[in-house]
Amino acid sequence: MSPKIISVIGVLDYDLIMTANRIPTGGESLMANTYLETLGGKGANTAIAAYRTCHSRVDNAFQIPVTDERSQRRDEGDELQRKAHSADTTNQQLQIKVKMIGAVGDDEYGELLSAGLNKNGVDSSGVVTVPNTQSSVCFVMVKDHTRENRCLFTRGATATWKREHLIRIEALGNGTRPDLCIAQMEIHKEVVEQMIETAGRAGIDFVLNAAPANPLTKCTYQWITHLLMNESEAAIMSGRDKGEVNMYTWPIICDKFLEYGAKNVIITLGAKGAYYANARERGHCLGYEIEVVDTTGAGDTFTGAYSSPYLRQKEAGQ
Repeated sequence: MSPKIISVIGVLDYDLIMTANRIPTGGESLMANTYLETLGGKGANTAIAAYRTCHSRVDNAFQIPVTDERSQRRDEGDELQRKAHSADTTNQQLQIKVKMIGAVGDDEYGELLSAGLNKNGVDSSGVVTVPNTQSSVCFVMVKDHTRENRCLFTRGATATWKREHLIRIEALGNGTRPDLCIAQMEIHKEVVEQMIETAGRAGIDFVLNAAPANPLTKCTYQWITHLLMNESEAAIMSGRDKGEVNMYTWPIICDKFLEYGAKNVIITLGAKGAYYANARERGHCLGYEIEVVDTTGAGDTFTGAYSSPYLRQKEAGQ
């Protein structure tokens, strides 16, 4: 049986991460505790998470290491993850190939980003190099105690994408028809809407992680199979203040997007877990108690880890 294809269409960027005891205020300079450079971008993060959810962990994952007191905890977590994957026999029942569709500049970051995807098991043949253009870069500040972060990013080469680039079905999978598409909102809104419509009209399931939040044209939601948002994004997408997103309004917010045509709506709630709704059922899944190392890419990881099990379950008729 040919492998099923998950196509992740989105941004790859080179993350420059600093951690400090607190986030500096306006006009303030502050000494960082650690510095890390790594493969990032919502697209790349999601693709790697999707791959790792349905394959054994790749040992030579791309990262420029920086030694700190958390390295031992990361190693222990990696070992637990490897054991969990090796014990998951369902991963052997359906072969899934994860393809990244993206763009990088013709600079040193572009070469590192493509190499990083390959080392993490993701097919990077759909990543094009745009001449005379910079790759996307993201500056991340992480607060040591809470592990909360602040990010600034550039679209880089991905900003060259136009609607017409994603009108054909084959463009969604770099020449092949994918079985599932995943995207985020780091790309221009009109480009995201076009890829959603292209997939929807072709009967291809689509997962949208609405981050950074940017409300879509109402008619676009009919083509979305899974709409994923955190609480801040749910507020923006539904036209509310963040403080108005709570256990009493989760069902109301989900109902709004279900009425627009989305098939499944999920609001991730951090430590509180996630709320989900579709035409048949809804509920609140509680979160697990864990030690938070870093929240950078948490929503991207959730999206990837949500998507590949969904495809397995769909193919199994569940």
